[in-house]
Parts: sequence; structure tokens; C-alpha cells
Amino acid sequence: MELFLTYLFKSSALLAIFYAVYYFLLRKDTFFTINRHFLLVGIIISLLLPFLEFTTIKFIEEPDLYNSKSTSSILTNTVSKSINWWFYGFAFYSIGMLIFMTRFMIQLVSLKKLLRNTRTRKQGNYNLIEVNEDIAPFSFFSNIVYNSTLHTDEELDMILKHEKAHVIQNHTIDLLIINLLIIFQWINPFAWFYKKRIAQNLEFIADRHTINQITSKKEYLLTLVKVSSNNYASVANNFHQSLIKKRIVMLNKQTSQKRNLWKIFLILPLLVSFLWSFNTKEITKIKPNVAKKQFNPDTKDTIKFIINKTATQDDLDRIKKDLKDQYKVEIEFSEVTRNNSDEITGIKVNITSKKSNANYAISNANPIRSFVISYQPEKDIINIYQSNSDYFVFKNKPSDKRTEIIEIHPDQNENHEFIFVQKDRESEQDIDNQFEIRTDDSKTFAFLTGDGQKEPLIIINGKKISKNEMKKLDSKKIKNINVLKGENAINKYGKKAKNGVIEITTKKN
Repeated sequence: MELFLTYLFKSSALLAIFYAVYYFLLRKDTFFTINRHFLLVGIIISLLLPFLEFTTIKFIEEPDLYNSKSTSSILTNTVSKSINWWFYGFAFYSIGMLIFMTRFMIQLVSLKKLLRNTRTRKQGNYNLIEVNEDIAPFSFFSNIVYNSTLHTDEELDMILKHEKAHVIQNHTIDLLIINLLIIFQWINPFAWFYKKRIAQNLEFIADRHTINQITSKKEYLLTLVKVSSNNYASVANNFHQSLIKKRIVMLNKQTSQKRNLWKIFLILPLLVSFLWSFNTKEITKIKPNVAKKQFNPDTKDTIKFIINKTATQDDLDRIKKDLKDQYKVEIEFSEVTRNNSDEITGIKVNITSKKSNANYAISNANPIRSFVISYQPEKDIINIYQSNSDYFVFKNKPSDKRTEIIEIHPDQNENHEFIFVQKDRESEQDIDNQFEIRTDDSKTFAFLTGDGQKEPLIIINGKKISKNEMKKLDSKKIKNINVLKGENAINKYGKKAKNGVIEITTKKN
């Protein structure tokens, strides 16, 4: 529902842009056929362009991660139940669409009955249908409906020329398209304005076509004034469908100069601006700072550098400078090749210390997998090996006289999933405040444990589940998350809830 209503908003906005360009720049010109095509293209683009989405990637430097007690507060937040405005908005829109669809079908059925129950005379490619009703002449595809008793022979001849112009140029298709658009975008006021302008422009086209075939423009103008404005159906071309005054003005207006056509192209920067503002999705990725070591550079630590496909020349230069300045280790990067996305596809590494040396080389059509350069200063040992998980490790601020490490494991599918695990440096054992955060376009789903707390009770739709089952849950299906702690949890679920409860409610569909 949310995606559909977002699409509807974008489609309506695009139609409004085309309407604004037509209204302010084109409606006073006599390029009626060009204007017809412009308005039709506007409908097509407004329906299709919202599906076109561009993606930009924003790289941010890897931050230094520090233990923060504030992260545990995320668990205590309750996702309150709120009114699903998307549902009610979609329901309101659907009711309106159903009403206008019914109205349109009634018009078509009524028109079909009229055409079926009247006498038809074939004239070339036209079906001339005479009726007794007091209605204005109109055409629907190849059918031209009129009451001959209401007009003189001269007037009827001009009227038929006008309606034949509608038939020849298939104006009924334009009206059917705009009426279907009205059903889809009934809630968009610009759609109704758009319908009026399309119908009006079609009358301008037919008027100009008729004037070119008759000898007296004055007689034709008098016929316009005389014919009543009793429309039969909005899905048909009506001889008096647009305002008489505007039609007379356009008939007497001089032909616009072709140089005025440049105004049509003003729609292009507006469309680009729309795409940039509404159809560009920015993805933020952490750019690994390969020049940052896993641990502080003291003689007891193993120094590790991770080089991946996004490493820049500046990153490589920082590694080279760091190793040389602090450890007197020489490293040389050569034969570095990159693809069109500036990702490394080939690299050669030679590293030398007083007692050790190592080299590494790779060249592929595809971007390289991450690899690790490690150095043990105390033993003067160099190693280069393939990274198994592309994870990045940072030294954390000491807490309670304990050195801690934060690992960041980026998701391999690039859907912005990160797992943060805090470990004790000496034992490499998991410690407090380990948590997982999964993000997608619509929701953030978090699981936390901290401060020595044991795993809480997890309830989904009234049923107990395990932590592993919770991890498999698709965050898009979550409707509500509620957290209970202390007495509130025990009173509701008993002693088994002494470590707290996470209540999850999923969407029905």
C-alpha cells in the first residue's frame, strides 16, 4: 500500500509538471497537433517514469567505534501501536476509484445503447447516426451522432466536417485514455484540469481542420454559437465541448511562429529535477580505511591491514608510510588495475623487513577479494593471506581496565546488514553489549543484550521462539515490537520472563 501510494504521488506530480508547462507556455500557441502529442506523452511519462530509479552510492569513512551504554536504551523503547494511515489512505483512494470506474462504465453502456438502438447510415468510413434526442452532435470512433432536425443543411455540412476530423485523427482514443487516467488519479486535481485541456485542444484541431475546408469562417462561427452545449457523454467528441469564446479566439488567432516550439523542451530540465529529487536512492556504504591497523602499534601486537576492492591509492600510500615510519618495513604496491567502477581487479604486493619478506599478486576481470597483510613486530614475521569474511576490526576505548575489540561484518549481499560483536582482546571471548542491527528501506530491526544480562524471552504472535528463529525473521513483516522488563514481564509471563521479554507482532499478509 505504501509503495503504491508513493507511486501514485510521483505519477500525479509528473502529470502536474506537464500540465504546468502546457498551461503557462503552450496553450496560447496554435501548434494544436504538437500540443496533442505533448499532452499524450505527458500521460505516458507520468505513468512510467516513477518506475525508473537511479542509485547513488555514498561512501563514508569507517568510524572508530566506542562502547556506549546508550545503545542498550534501544531495547527499552516500545514501538507503540499507531494508526495505519497508509491503510486508510489506500482504502479511501480505492473507494473513489471504484466510484469513478462505475461512472465510466455507465457512460459506456449508455452510449452503446444509443448507438445500437438508432438508425445508421454508412458513408465511406463513417457511420452516420441520426437521433431524435435534443443533443449536440458528437462522434465516437467512426460513429457520428446528430439530430438533423435541429440544423440547416449548411450547418449540418459544417458539423459533419468537424466530427469527421475527430474520426480521421482518432480523437476518441485520447478521450478514452484521459478518462481512464481520471479513474486512476481521481484524487489528483491536475488530472481533471488535464482532461479539460485535452478535450479543448482536440476541438481546436477539429475547428482548424473544418475551417480549411469551407469558404465562410463567419458562417462556421455562427454555427458554433447556435449549437447547444448539451453533452451526451464525456467519452465522446462533442461539437460544443469546449467554451465557444476560446474556440472563436483560437480560430481567429494567427499561426504561431515555429521558433516558439523551443518552449516544449523546458519540460526536460523539470523531469531531470524530478528524477534527482524523488527517484534517486542513496545507498551509504562504509569504506574500509585500509590504512588503519587492528591494534595499537606496540611490540606485542600483530599489525593487520585489510585491502579490498575499494581501496584507493591514498589508502595504499598510508599503509606504505605507516609500515615504514613505525616498523622500518618496506612495502611496494605495483601493477594496480581497476575497472570502470574504480574497483581493484589486479594488484602486486612486495613487502620486506630485516628478517622476513612476502609477496602477493592477483589479476582478474572481476574485483579482487579482500586480503590481509599482517606483521608481528616482536618476531619480525610477515604474512599475506586471503580474508575469509571481509570483516574489519578496530581497537575500542578501554573499559573497566579491559581492552575491547569491535568487529564489523558487512553483509555480502550488500543489503545494508551489519553485525556488531564486542570481544575481549586477550581471550577473544564474546562479552557484554553484543547486538545485531538489520536495516532495509522501511524499518530497523534490532536485537540487543548488554550489561551482563542473559537472553530475554522472545514471543512472536503469542508463541515463544528462539533467538535463532528471531534472527531469521524478515524485518519487513514486523508490525510491532514491544519490550517488557522487570515486574511487568514476570506478571505477564511468569518467572521465565525474569530476563525480560521481547514481544513481536507480525503483519497478517
